[in-house]
Amino acid sequence: MKHAYLIIAHNEYPVLKSLLTMLDDERNDIYLYIDRRSRALRKKMRDYQMLKAQFHLVSAPIKLYWGDISLVEAEFILMEAAVEHGAYSYYHLLSGADLPIKSQDYIHDFFRQNAGKEFVGYWQSSEHQKDLDRKISRYYLFTKSLRPSDKWHALTVPFYNFALILQKLIHFRRKREMGFQKGSQWFSITHDFCQYLVKEKAFVLKRFKYTLCPDEIFVQTILWNSPYKGNIYHVDDDNEGNMRLIDWKRGAPYVWRRQDYEELIHSNQLFARKFSSDQMEIVNLIMEKFMNDK
Repeated sequence: MKHAYLIIAHNEYPVLKSLLTMLDDERNDIYLYIDRRSRALRKKMRDYQMLKAQFHLVSAPIKLYWGDISLVEAEFILMEAAVEHGAYSYYHLLSGADLPIKSQDYIHDFFRQNAGKEFVGYWQSSEHQKDLDRKISRYYLFTKSLRPSDKWHALTVPFYNFALILQKLIHFRRKREMGFQKGSQWFSITHDFCQYLVKEKAFVLKRFKYTLCPDEIFVQTILWNSPYKGNIYHVDDDNEGNMRLIDWKRGAPYVWRRQDYEELIHSNQLFARKFSSDQMEIVNLIMEKFMNDK
């Protein structure tokens, strides 16, 4: 069975191009979503060709904003496009700044051996649970302008803060319809659960519209409350849970460098993030290693 790679990209064209080269395998289909605001990247990718994998570029993307429901909408656009095209063995959500750190043969063999498992990461620490409660219990407004670089940030931030303060003063808390969970946005899920998740789209978009960072909550929550909960691969370790090497201790997340080569190639994870076009030496080394191992 083929794998579908669902990729959300904003920038970093050299890294994205390297990622697509490493995924260019007849056993893969690629679905690429480029943020509508990333006009330069979209122009570069408009006529992109792959040699072996089928390549699908989302034709009418929306603008994406950190912490906002737009990221969830983008994920649904990718999942729906892939499910409509065919039944894949696994659906992998990656960013355009990720790379596989194992060969395609290794990755496909790993998922054959673990067929039916859902690779979704969960953050279970008390700090993360406290943060989860904060994000789901209030209404968060103006999430499209949360970052200081956003055009309307200075105008909307007073209203954003006022709405939160008012909810705290009147002790308002949103209804908890189910057991909410939180974890990394990136996942590898089966066809059956992907279909299940797509069917929950209307509920997700309604419930999480005014939730802060819903992209780190909705997949974990739906899976946790679904018939597929027993198929979660690893619930106590986020990196192990979704088989992605992501370092939150040295960065937000840490950008891999040349000196991290040994750590990356000897990891038991399948994918790693984050890579940067400012650190292409490590990108090229990873490509050389795992393209040769193919």
